[in-house]
Amino acid sequence: MSGHEDRRWSAALIDLDGTLYRGQSPIRGADAFVERLRQRGIQPIFFTNNATRSPVSVVQRLERFGIDAHPHEVCTAAQSAAALLKAEVGNAVVLMVGEDGLRTALEEAGLRPVSIRHPKLGERLPHVQAAVMGLDQQVTYAELDRFCCVVTRLGSFYLTNGDVRLPRATGFQPGCGALGAFVATATGLTPVVAGKPNPAFVQYALERFDALPEETLLIGDNPATDIACGAAAGLYTIQVLSGVSATSDRKADTVGQPEAGADEVVDSVADLFVSETIG
Repeated sequence: MSGHEDRRWSAALIDLDGTLYRGQSPIRGADAFVERLRQRGIQPIFFTNNATRSPVSVVQRLERFGIDAHPHEVCTAAQSAAALLKAEVGNAVVLMVGEDGLRTALEEAGLRPVSIRHPKLGERLPHVQAAVMGLDQQVTYAELDRFCCVVTRLGSFYLTNGDVRLPRATGFQPGCGALGAFVATATGLTPVVAGKPNPAFVQYALERFDALPEETLLIGDNPATDIACGAAAGLYTIQVLSGVSATSDRKADTVGQPEAGADEVVDSVADLFVSETIG
């Protein structure tokens, strides 16, 4: 029996891209893995740095891959950023670079988001008390320029996550962290990163589900974000090699050898909770 099956768990924080799917394709066995969790009474928490999609949109995507999921089971970096901002500035006006997932999270937290491309941005800028950046695949240089000017005035900014690259079917694409690096370099300011690897993101999820860290495990593909986040929060961590670590020249003997603080390393979620013992 593998290490993760030697203990009883009440919840599992599960990364999405690279763990349950890769780009437009599901990871083999991901649907059955989530079902095995449910059969064992383990609450799946879909724990993602992706701040572009709302929980409803996340669920729709998972369902297309045959994975059973519900909006209340989704925890996004956008929601974590909104919670941090709410605690910091209350119901303030917040300048945002990002897509619908970030706007939805900010509005649901009671904040007043203003897009960097709002047609009356100039009128609203004097009222902006905070700035947050998520991945925005349509952002322009001029918009980044305006965002940097506001960040410089405020003296700080929030970043939904620090992922510099995102896995897709062939290779990778630049992530939110790459955009954040642009702003950080231009302004000389280090952002507050709300998502992984900030352990506050784990704490946010645990509080939402009333879960204890010693009864929760985290499963993800990225040692620098997923595994580092879980380890910093005191969770049992499992790294899968189906995402950012998936390379054609990867040695087979890396499987099962802890890497970057992971308690276990496996090829994919298809290898997890496969024992017939439930409990």
